[in-house]
Amino acid sequence: MTAKYVDAAAILTAGHNPPMPARGGQRSDGLRLLYPGAVNGLVGDPESGKTLIASANAADELFGGGSVLWLDIDHNGPVATLTRLRRYGVSVDVLSDSARFRLAIPEDGPSLLAVIEDARTWRPTVAVLDSVGELLPMFGASSNSADEYTAINQKTLARLASFGIAVLGIDHMAKGQGSREYGAGGTVAKKRAIDGAYMRVTTAGGFSKGNGGSAQLSILKDRHGALRQASTSGREPYLTVFTLHESNGVTNWRFDLPAQVPPTKSDVAALIELAPQPKSVRDVMTRLGWGNTRAMNALRDFRGEIVTT
Repeated sequence: MTAKYVDAAAILTAGHNPPMPARGGQRSDGLRLLYPGAVNGLVGDPESGKTLIASANAADELFGGGSVLWLDIDHNGPVATLTRLRRYGVSVDVLSDSARFRLAIPEDGPSLLAVIEDARTWRPTVAVLDSVGELLPMFGASSNSADEYTAINQKTLARLASFGIAVLGIDHMAKGQGSREYGAGGTVAKKRAIDGAYMRVTTAGGFSKGNGGSAQLSILKDRHGALRQASTSGREPYLTVFTLHESNGVTNWRFDLPAQVPPTKSDVAALIELAPQPKSVRDVMTRLGWGNTRAMNALRDFRGEIVTT
């Protein structure tokens, strides 16, 4: 028989720790960007870099030993998604391993719900939905209905989060100036449904194929406060600067602090202890499970340490 009430005594006796971001992208100081067991969101204008940033979150998660479910309901296509992750350095072996990565392109509501129920037993650590704007039409619902969004969110994004998964939904910015301050287009229930972090993406350097670009992530909502505490002050604090660099078919990325700081000495010490010595950023990411930013900065300082000793 299901209990009617939460067993508060059991929770308090076991010790209570507030939720912390522990999945997805990794900032240069080691801070992760996504809350597990919660719905997180990225919102921004077209071409602002939302999908690129979501892909970096997925790649960091995979390099750290996690698993990713990518739900493409925007119909970008399997080739585009897989090619992007390969350029981010995710190996063919990982992308081909159904225990580590699965890509689904559901055509309607029932097929999406079937994939979500499959995740109940598979339990990926991160699930990316691209994009939230297509979610309501998929179920024949109105994009402006708060009640319909709330109901559909409960059986899709919130359902995934209930399995302990860090869910990341990609959405488009509202067109009206007043609505833009609030977040995504459509119903305001979208923001209310976020129980993790809701991040606005603003292009800082423009993204172009073959060259990369940069964007700023600011916090519109942080239910648990851990990311806001690690950000700048203000009504909409800056969390990180995302920078993408492409050269010779290889893509590197960074989630930097709003005010840049060097990696900790312990990171350099960790590389010194590796045998054999690390040869590349990808090598560090694979062997230590670090994100791209942390590995890149630590390897730079490690090489400087070797030269000066």
